[in-house]
Amino acid sequence: HIVFILCDGMGNSVIENSVDHMSTNDTDQDSFFAKHNQPCRLRAVFPSTTPAALTTLATATWPGRHGMPGWNLRDKKGCDLPGQNCVAGPVVQLRVLAEHIIDDSSGKLASETGFQSWDDVFVEVPWARKIYVDKNACRPEIQEKNKIKRKMIYINAYSGDDYQNWSQGDNGTERSDKSEGNNGRKRSASDFSEWQIGNENFQSETQTHQQHHSTLFETAKIEETAYDTLGTPKGSADAIKFFRDGVDSALSSIANAEKNGDFTFTYLYTAHPDKHMHSLGVEHDEVKNVVQGIESEIERFWRILGDRELLLMGKYDSNSVDLYIPSTEESKRIDASIIVTADHGHITIPPEDMMTLPDDILACLEYANVGVWGTGRHAYLHCRAGLQSMLQRRWQTNSELREHFLLLTVNEAIECGLFGPDCMRWQVRPRLGDFIAISTGRKTLAKPFEVDRCQHYCKCQGAHGSLLPEEMSIPFIL
Repeated sequence: HIVFILCDGMGNSVIENSVDHMSTNDTDQDSFFAKHNQPCRLRAVFPSTTPAALTTLATATWPGRHGMPGWNLRDKKGCDLPGQNCVAGPVVQLRVLAEHIIDDSSGKLASETGFQSWDDVFVEVPWARKIYVDKNACRPEIQEKNKIKRKMIYINAYSGDDYQNWSQGDNGTERSDKSEGNNGRKRSASDFSEWQIGNENFQSETQTHQQHHSTLFETAKIEETAYDTLGTPKGSADAIKFFRDGVDSALSSIANAEKNGDFTFTYLYTAHPDKHMHSLGVEHDEVKNVVQGIESEIERFWRILGDRELLLMGKYDSNSVDLYIPSTEESKRIDASIIVTADHGHITIPPEDMMTLPDDILACLEYANVGVWGTGRHAYLHCRAGLQSMLQRRWQTNSELREHFLLLTVNEAIECGLFGPDCMRWQVRPRLGDFIAISTGRKTLAKPFEVDRCQHYCKCQGAHGSLLPEEMSIPFIL
């Protein structure tokens, strides 16, 4: 059984800031994370953002190969011709980490703006689709040769969203559902694909479990923390509680698989501590509470997996685990590994480090992909036709921009390997524009209303997206 846990934003510096580390040489006194982390083994992809990292995880390709190296990427389908306004689609700002894949500028579905399928958006195919074999389409001898060896279990608060469906192997095209009672109706692109559809067999206050008819895929949906509770004890308590529900769901699925002799791959995702840090900064006490709670739950997870009898009995509460002494007998343990990591790290941006692009720079641009939470730390800049040299000259004469940002042409960034060692796909290249402005410190390019709001309330924000060690260094906890 392989368990992969991704804690959004939980970089190594966040762990070091949040978890108590003993100063003695006795490693038995160290925290669970400290004992098991190999902090130099992994590094985030660039840009150090969630869409880039999760899509790399879903496709096993670099950001330059898949279609999501950032948020709100500008694109356009088709070519305009004189006097024919309907030939090409509109200019869009692609946003994929939402309930539906949309154009963020208009709120329209991507399918309404010229994109024919999710593959048209993501460019690369997810590995989950590559390993899937349709049992009904293959001859028995091919089924036996190519059958999937592991049951795939996905657990997060966003199951059912377009992005999760795509990453689990759906292609987002409409298809006819001919199962009993559906009368051949068509399902929308946000539904599970036919091989994932199943009946609910477990439901509680905080999670929904689905076992799909193929028995190869299983999903569970847990609750998400409300934004208005962030910064309060309830916010951190809810984040920990919902993560605990995810752990319990994973344990239940693994126990069922163990009884049946099945192998499993479990992917458990939590949006924390990232969600807290964006609103509060890295150093806030409630961020520390969330990280410590996540650590405690992962330790409980591991201790239960250490005893097959305890796992199969379903005794997952803390009291049962506290009374448990890990078995040293091989026959009482199950074959399991847990890997914990993050998509990126975080830094705190005080209001005085948030800045807007000056008017003379904006005059050269058609689109400035900036924002205080991350895009402003690797800003993609789309120039007006023919004004690239003018933008470079104006940038170099602005001392604040010149001092705090590295301005590269996107082609220079590609040649440096920032988006990976492989050649960038031609479908991805237009989404990055002409230049990328990479923050070399804490200065972050923000939208005017973000700067006004944060300065008015003297509010720090957590951010990421650039190349600082705090943003790029992520844990490998095994």
